[in-house]
Amino acid sequence: MGAYSFESIAKDLKAGKYAPVYFFAGEEPFYAQQLLQLIEKGILDESERSFNQTVLYGKETNMLQILEEAKRFPMMSERIVVVVKEAQHLKAVDWELLAGYLERPQPSTVLAFGHMHKKLDKRSKAGKAIKANSVFLESDPLRDYQVMPWLEKELGAKGFRCSSNVVAAMAEQVGTDLSRLHKEVEKLDVAMGDQRDLSADDIERHIGISKDYNNFELVAAIAERNIAKAFKIVHYFSKNPKDHPVQMTTGILFNFVNNLLQYHSMNGKSEKSIASALKIHPYFLKQFAQASGHYNGAHALVMLEELLIFDRKCKGMIPSSANEYEHLREWLIKCVL
Repeated sequence: MGAYSFESIAKDLKAGKYAPVYFFAGEEPFYAQQLLQLIEKGILDESERSFNQTVLYGKETNMLQILEEAKRFPMMSERIVVVVKEAQHLKAVDWELLAGYLERPQPSTVLAFGHMHKKLDKRSKAGKAIKANSVFLESDPLRDYQVMPWLEKELGAKGFRCSSNVVAAMAEQVGTDLSRLHKEVEKLDVAMGDQRDLSADDIERHIGISKDYNNFELVAAIAERNIAKAFKIVHYFSKNPKDHPVQMTTGILFNFVNNLLQYHSMNGKSEKSIASALKIHPYFLKQFAQASGHYNGAHALVMLEELLIFDRKCKGMIPSSANEYEHLREWLIKCVL
């Protein structure tokens, strides 16, 4: 079978075009969960499900039981639906049995596997057979630079209109967890009603992300060398440590300083090539242009070295009586002041 995307599989399922076997795998479970839900809720009417639909879990079943369900004939329905969740817990011998079934699948059955948080071994004989003879989708986690485009697309699909800095603040704070990002967009859709113009105040009100005190604003303050604003944000973080763990801030600062160093090495290149090389949304280029005016390459290297020391202090590798947020203030004094 050919290559599939989440969009093409979802479109076919909603149109009533079903395949005998689906296999959704990968370290990012969001798409698998969405597609399994479409199969579980959308193929059979509620009245048909009690006799014709079975949901099994990999920890509690084996392939013999799964195929026994798949080979049944439907009762007062056109199809049998068998959904196997947590399929990554099945054993290697189970996949060999499935490879045999794939040669002649039951035409009246829709058999779907959710192989969550783990890739399928596509080098094995069974793995090759599954990829070749099922509707196969493997999803990797989003990279940081992919979050903003994904969010822009999701918000746009709901009809929302907002500036890039609103999307960036939301992406920075929520992170790469697609399930959480999706839930936040759904929450906004309900909370905003018919209003489709989305502001930073709306994000703060409905999602709980402060428009003034978040990692996005901290990086912006550092980029413009606004030490007073940076200190205010870190002070806010120290009073709300559960919502603003230093570990997350450290990772974001590392990414920013590392990209700043690379930005300095790309003098003369086009904005498009720089954004592509840094793997950032083009929106952030003006931030790096601004930061490069405040911190030359040598200074950026010092910032990175001091970040490594700061990180080791936070992890207890360098003895210190100060807490994590005091270490962060110390880094600001050494590198931004």
